[in-house]
Amino acid sequence: MDQNTAILPLITIGLTAYNAEDTIESAVHSALAQTWKPLEIIAVNDCSTDRTGELLDTLAQKHPELRIFHHPENKGVAAARNTIIHNAKGIFLAFFDDDDQSEPRRLEKQYIRIVSYEEKYAGQSEVICHSARLQTYPGGREHYEITAGCNEEGISPRGEAMAKRILYGLPVENGFGSMATCAQMARLKAYQALNGFDENFRRCEDTEFNVRFALNGGHFVGIAEPLVRQTMTIGSEKTLSEEETYHRNIIIKHAIFIRNSGVSPLFCARWLEAKHEYLRGRKISFLLKISRLLFKYPRLSYKRVKWAWPNRKFNQQAQAFYRTFS
Repeated sequence: MDQNTAILPLITIGLTAYNAEDTIESAVHSALAQTWKPLEIIAVNDCSTDRTGELLDTLAQKHPELRIFHHPENKGVAAARNTIIHNAKGIFLAFFDDDDQSEPRRLEKQYIRIVSYEEKYAGQSEVICHSARLQTYPGGREHYEITAGCNEEGISPRGEAMAKRILYGLPVENGFGSMATCAQMARLKAYQALNGFDENFRRCEDTEFNVRFALNGGHFVGIAEPLVRQTMTIGSEKTLSEEETYHRNIIIKHAIFIRNSGVSPLFCARWLEAKHEYLRGRKISFLLKISRLLFKYPRLSYKRVKWAWPNRKFNQQAQAFYRTFS
């Protein structure tokens, strides 16, 4: 950047790592290659059983901006991110994953997007920024995954309307797209205000955090440029059954809000079941479940189907991905 770095805020890059010996060095170098200065990098080794911790310690000896924390037991990604939040010194915090690559100007572009939006629209509300991602699947297939809030002309999706969009797919203007933590950045105080991530969620913790962020009045801004190249990998903790279980737990946790919004949590649970039948490739079961939803909840189901339709290419990629490793 051309600005005087002395007046720029410190940004913390948070990197969680678990059994990533093949990719962790590349991920750290992606963080080190950021054009933004000043920055610090906090990496948490979540009790890996391979050489991840050793490699991180070696990198830290060479790069003073890198700090390493080792969990004595595997606590899950939510707990690893909370360790980062508790130890971060930056004004802003951006999360990176242990097998992804970020474009060198990612921090700079997300910082500009946040502060520009704050000045125009946010007032005292918190702002979180996600960038689009380029996902690479096994075999080299690529998919562009858009994020919410990419239209920069006007106010972004926010508040309870965004919570409804996340929880049961109620359409909201400029709200289409996923919001993954690996492409996320916000002020550190936004994470601290919500006590970080819920450690009961070993999967889907990012979705659950976004619900609480929305219910707290937060604004979701996006960048259409894919600033993150995300490597789609499978693991014992990334099964469809795990995904379904933790998504159901989100519905249970926020059932009162869903019910008070005039929607049955049962609709959310049934939609979740139908979605995962599709991802498992069980076409007949999927069609039966969707038909029942359309019969029992016609208006809401129609809106949900219409909202999900533009995302069909991603769902097709996800279906092929999970079936490959099932």
